[in-house]
Amino acid sequence: MRRIVGLLVVLVFIAGVFNVKAGSFDIKLNGVYSKQKSTNLANFIGKKPVLVVFFYPQCPPCEKEASTINKIYKKYKDSIFVLGISLSKDRYDIEDFIDDLGIKYPIYRIANKNQLRNIGGILATPTSVLISKEGKIVCKVPGVVDYKVMSEKISRCIK
Repeated sequence: MRRIVGLLVVLVFIAGVFNVKAGSFDIKLNGVYSKQKSTNLANFIGKKPVLVVFFYPQCPPCEKEASTINKIYKKYKDSIFVLGISLSKDRYDIEDFIDDLGIKYPIYRIANKNQLRNIGGILATPTSVLISKEGKIVCKVPGVVDYKVMSEKISRCIK
């Protein structure tokens, strides 16, 4: 009986994480370079799908993933929004990350880490979250994403 109750609790939690409503994406973001203004993740929901990549500038897996996200951005930039969100508030570390790795997609700093619970939390970096145009989390990938797998998920999402 305890196992069944435990399983139900886990399933309810998972269902809650993947059924986040568009209004729940209230995450304030600060631009890194002057051309990027402060915004809110919720502003991107409803127009087209959104791929959000949470990272730390000093994270080796995050550095490894940056080239994959650059390729995804280049291929899908007209069909989806691609955003990098640094969990570090150190603007200079983030700028070095962007410059050293040739990041092409927009990068923001998170204004308040407590807001991460609005998308079910981030337990590791990098974590990529694909959100449908309707505001549903399609997938949440902790760790480095595989280009082919993510491309398939994005292609299904934009159809």
